[in-house]
Amino acid sequence: MKPTFNLFLTVMLMAAMAHAGFAPDRDAPELLAEGTVLQGVDGMLVGPDANDTWYFELNADVNDASGRIEATTRFTLLPSATLENMITDANDRLEPTYRLTGTVTRFKKLNFVFPSYYLPLSKLKGSDPNEPNLPDDVRAALERSSAELAIPPEVLAKLRNRRMTRAMPRATGTDPNGTAPRKTIGRVMVGRVGVISAYDNRPIFLPYALGWNVGEVYYELLPCQTLERTLQKQATASEPIRFNVAGLVTEFKGKKYLLLQRAIRVYSHGNFSP
Repeated sequence: MKPTFNLFLTVMLMAAMAHAGFAPDRDAPELLAEGTVLQGVDGMLVGPDANDTWYFELNADVNDASGRIEATTRFTLLPSATLENMITDANDRLEPTYRLTGTVTRFKKLNFVFPSYYLPLSKLKGSDPNEPNLPDDVRAALERSSAELAIPPEVLAKLRNRRMTRAMPRATGTDPNGTAPRKTIGRVMVGRVGVISAYDNRPIFLPYALGWNVGEVYYELLPCQTLERTLQKQATASEPIRFNVAGLVTEFKGKKYLLLQRAIRVYSHGNFSP
């Protein structure tokens, strides 16, 4: 007879993720491949909705190797330190418009974006509306005396008209304008062994050292193809499976999250009992 507990657990986890804001959108675009990178796309931060989910809506068509993505396409942003930094920054901007770089994931025939870099495209509240929105390095150069730097007028003119193409949020300290603290972007987890379970109706990864000595630290798992395949493996097993995992660790509003990149089943060969 087929095991039913793990199948029930998998169904419950997937249903919980839909309830948490990862449900299908009737106007969702054609699915992009897992790992597709959205490089420097312009759009607007939208949200949160009733499930505290945030979105990024394109304000222009995107044409690259993955195909054409139409303007007004809306992607669900995965919880991350970068997203939390964006939300903090948006509170200080006239408009929540950004140039975003992120990696696309797929889960249950849905696309999500794990944001990694962003660049504000709107001025700060209270700033001079006639002042150009310039990168920090250009602004610093312009604030110095042109005589001291001996910059020709034509070069200064080019600096003023220079377009910002990308930005990398600082991992710690303050943002480029010194107005708000930055959270650590994240780190890589490699070779951790643990089990996948559920907490508060959400899928989590519980690491442990030896046997089934599960610790108090856990990571909420973000939707991606690796998670979907891992849950499918769990559903066919008669008991909880131990996995050796690798992925990206990040934080959002005090919670730890893990974006799985690899999950390999670990066999005890009878050395440990469940």
